[in-house]
Amino acid sequence: MFSFLDMINHYLGYVNLNVKLKNRIYTILGVIGVVYLLYVSVRWIRNGFALRGSLILLVAIILAYFSVMNIFYYFTDKQAPLDISPKIEKVLGKTLGGNEPTREEAQRAREQRGNNLLNGANIPANGYFDSKKILPGKVAVNAEQSSNIAQLANQLQQMKLMAPDYGGLGSRELAQQLNKNKKPVYAIGLGVNIPYFELQQDGQQMIVYAGMNQAQKAPMGRITTVGLQPIEDVYDKVKLYLANVILVGGPYMEMGRNEPIEKQAPYTIRVQLAYERDKPSHSRETSADTLPHSGISTTRPTTDAPASRMKRYH
Repeated sequence: MFSFLDMINHYLGYVNLNVKLKNRIYTILGVIGVVYLLYVSVRWIRNGFALRGSLILLVAIILAYFSVMNIFYYFTDKQAPLDISPKIEKVLGKTLGGNEPTREEAQRAREQRGNNLLNGANIPANGYFDSKKILPGKVAVNAEQSSNIAQLANQLQQMKLMAPDYGGLGSRELAQQLNKNKKPVYAIGLGVNIPYFELQQDGQQMIVYAGMNQAQKAPMGRITTVGLQPIEDVYDKVKLYLANVILVGGPYMEMGRNEPIEKQAPYTIRVQLAYERDKPSHSRETSADTLPHSGISTTRPTTDAPASRMKRYH
């Protein structure tokens, strides 16, 4: 009997099946195996081997419990009653994992790191800027730049600087997260730091260059807005600096009818820009140009001020 089940399991490995369908097949095979164990245990007990038969019966009952849990999970949308799987996972994690963080703690740590990437507080690649004076920017990407981004993503993965593995989450954890947050879950999480980036001006265009290092930099996109203002209204009024550039996008999971489904999206970049006011004019003329909605003010005072007070990063 067990040789038969092992043979079926072996041949299923050659077939590319949907994960949930394969798990359903394994669950059915498990139920068959449990029924066979129950039959063997009863035969042992009837033949006078009560101790050995009772041990086999105990194993069959335990396996039957987990088979029922799998039936609830893979064949229905209902929550299984008396499900002790999370407790077992927690106990085994503490017992076998030593001081390593649990999966939930690791996930929270990844989310916190990702949030730091987005709020301007963690910017190791290009210096530190005051997060209160950092604005998000929108980036337009053409076909050549999209190809450069995809090549950079491959390099980051080959150098093991990026792991598109959904943070090690399994299908069950992904399903729980998707049902809870109602948002897609990307394989690289909230984003990955790019090792090198810089901003170059080409006429009225601000081009983002990035790469593994300065020698391998390539154009990755064109800034179109800063805050809510078009770049054409901003570039000649303030100095702009790239505060952060992260790689986002790529494969992601979204909830299908019964289980998570993976879809493909192109990699792209997300940028944040810091700004610096222009040097004050030496005339008494005042320019009251203010950029509403963007948080950038270009008002020039009527009197000269020391450069140490006026010329600073915000």
